[in-house]
Parts: sequence; C-alpha cells; structure tokens
Amino acid sequence: MIKKAALRYLGYGSQKASQQVEILLDECIEEIKQTAQPKAAAALFHLDHEPLCIHETGDLIPGKQMEELLADCEKCLLTGGTLGTAMERKIKMYEKVNMTKAVVMDAAASAYLEVFCDEYEENLGFPDRTYRACPGYGDFPIEFNKKIAKILDVSKKLGISMTESGLMIPQKSMLGVVGIGNTGRKKNCRDCVREKDCPFRKRGERCYEIE
Repeated sequence: MIKKAALRYLGYGSQKASQQVEILLDECIEEIKQTAQPKAAAALFHLDHEPLCIHETGDLIPGKQMEELLADCEKCLLTGGTLGTAMERKIKMYEKVNMTKAVVMDAAASAYLEVFCDEYEENLGFPDRTYRACPGYGDFPIEFNKKIAKILDVSKKLGISMTESGLMIPQKSMLGVVGIGNTGRKKNCRDCVREKDCPFRKRGERCYEIE
C-alpha cells in the first residue's frame, strides 16, 4: 500500500515505473522504516451545526466542503500524526547529495505517513466515519491547522510546531478532521481548490483511492 501510494505521488498511475525507480523506492521505504519515529494523537468532540463548530471549544469549522462532509455527523475526531524530525533531516540530507533519491524519499515518506495515520484512525474503533479532511485542501483553509494544533497540544504530544501561515514542522506531519456518524462521504474532486490545475487529474488520475 505504501509503495502504491508513493508511485502515485511520483506520477506513476497507469504508467509502470522503471526497474531502477522500483528498486530505489524499495530502498527508500526500508530506510524510512528505520528512520521514522511515527507518533499520532486524536481527541473526540461533539459538533454543533448552523454554524458548524466544535461544541466544546466553540471553534467554527469553515468551508462548504466541511459543511457537506460533516452534515450527518454528531461528533468529530481531531487527529494528528508525524514521522518526526529524524525523517525531516534524512530528506534534507539527500537534497544535498542525491536529489533523485530525495524526491523518491519525499514521496515515500508522504505515503508512509498517510498509511500510518489511516491505520491509527482505523484502530480507534469508530467504524462509521468519514475520510480525513486536512486543512489546505478544497475550501478548508490551511490556517485551521493552528486550531487543531492548539486543541490537541501537538507541540507537546507530537513535537509539531506551527508556522504563522499554518504549515507544520516537521513537514512530514498531518492534522485533520474526521466526521463520526456517516460513512457515505467520500473524497471527490468537485470541491477541491485545485480541480482545474490538479497534476493528478491532468494524468487522468486521482490523489486518492477510488473504491
């Protein structure tokens, strides 16, 4: 699953990767397993609607995309995950000595983080849940990362710090919102801010699995 997602990030969809790329990707995945220090955290909250907000904190959840995603949900999970600073240093090191490997390592690390967070959420025991919506996609503003970070206290729990614009350090980190109470909400391209210029769509692909 990690390799398949990494190949998708690298632009290989229907097109088969060369043997050299396959070998390099396998090497990177093994190196990531040795380097990454994955951590995750989550907390369950109630939702209020009209306007959509987290009941316990009063924080408004902006965006039409989120209103549609959470329309049938009474609760939500705020989640966070990271691969740690050692993974960040490893990628930056390869950027200085082997740019090709750095690109492959970066894609593989993104895939590794995605799978790790998916498995973490699966093990929380909420079968009726939406996909994980991350700030910065669609009309869900990236600044909401700061809200999630504060509520989950990711600086203390996960070692994630935030920039003023809502970006995370280490970069291989993820924050998101998962609706609890509806399994029918699937990812789609219609509400994505990059619908018109998406590199995946230009290749006839998606950035997510189609069930």
